[in-house]
Amino acid sequence: MSRSTPQASKPRGSFTTVAAFLFGAPVGVGLLVFLHHGPYQNSDLVEYVKHPVEMTEVVMFCCAVAAMLAKIISSFSERSARNSELLPPWTGDPIPVSEAAKLREDLVRQPGWIQNSYLGRRVANVLEFVDSRGSANELDDQIRTLADNDVMTQEGSYSLLRFITWAIPILGFLGTVLGITNAIKGVTPEVLEKSLSGVTDGLATAFDSTALALFLTMILMLCSSLIERLEQGILEKVDAYIDAELTHRFERTGPESTQFVDALRQNTQVLLKATEKLVERQASVWSRSLEKADRAWNETGHKQQQQLSVGLAEALENTLNRHTQRLVQLEEKLLGRNQGLVQGMAQVAQALGKQSETLMKLQEGEAQLLRLQETLNQNLAALASSGTFEEAVQSLTAAIHLLTTRVVPGSQGARAVQRPAA
Repeated sequence: MSRSTPQASKPRGSFTTVAAFLFGAPVGVGLLVFLHHGPYQNSDLVEYVKHPVEMTEVVMFCCAVAAMLAKIISSFSERSARNSELLPPWTGDPIPVSEAAKLREDLVRQPGWIQNSYLGRRVANVLEFVDSRGSANELDDQIRTLADNDVMTQEGSYSLLRFITWAIPILGFLGTVLGITNAIKGVTPEVLEKSLSGVTDGLATAFDSTALALFLTMILMLCSSLIERLEQGILEKVDAYIDAELTHRFERTGPESTQFVDALRQNTQVLLKATEKLVERQASVWSRSLEKADRAWNETGHKQQQQLSVGLAEALENTLNRHTQRLVQLEEKLLGRNQGLVQGMAQVAQALGKQSETLMKLQEGEAQLLRLQETLNQNLAALASSGTFEEAVQSLTAAIHLLTTRVVPGSQGARAVQRPAA
């Protein structure tokens, strides 16, 4: 399915480029001459166009304005071509492809500016495609291709405007740098003390180029955007006209479409068979891969299980040995503590036996004291009955000495016995 090459479009940017340099540059130079030598030569407006960089900005701005005016004139011609009768009225019924040659002859009789318009060239390319092929089966693709080519042609026609819009701010900054350099060149402290205004005036003049460049750039960007939207609207109207008048105007023959359908069916069947084979191969590859992975996993799992069992057995054995050693140590410590307790209990029992003996002696002494107390009570009673106090005192003294003699043995007892005799 071959496709004829569409007719080459004439460069749309050539007219705008010629207009920019042929009309814009002389207008810019004339405007500068008018400002410098006309009635405004002493006004503040001349301060913004006296530097060479500022003059260049003005000339480039005039070139851009000339290019945009050329585009506006072209848009008027495009609208006029849209309103002209390029094709005879269409009733809506498909016509034979052979009528394309007759329509081409009618289009050739149109004026040159109509044939060179977007609409004229689009219609001519469509008719040439249908006439050269003798069929309209692939006309939709051809129309889309032509529409894309016109869009690219329109974008290319703005290359000069985009360059000027980019270059003017750069020139402004360049003028500022040059102005600052000239202003501070040769400045000494003596000059600053005498006249600081000279330096400030030079700096003010330097920044004028940037201010002028930014102002002109804003104007260019606004106007360029409006004109670009205007031309996009023209292309949309051209697309609408082609879709309404030419897309379905010619008959679509059957044999070629039938061959295309048959070829498509054959290709579909071949693709399905190839897809089935590919799926089967892929399934077999996946099954083999899964089997290998399963075997590898089983082997790895068995090895890991053995290693885990051995490691657990060693760990348990080490743990049991450690616990056994710890229990032996604890048992030895407990035996040592029990022996110490038994010895302590024996010592306590001995101490308790001694205390028991001491208590028994104390009980015996207590019994003796009780008997002595009874004896004293009897003696006191006897004394009380006899009435002789001295005898009672002597008897009491004798009893005390007797008790002392029993408690304190030896020489002290002898002394205690001798004292009453004296």
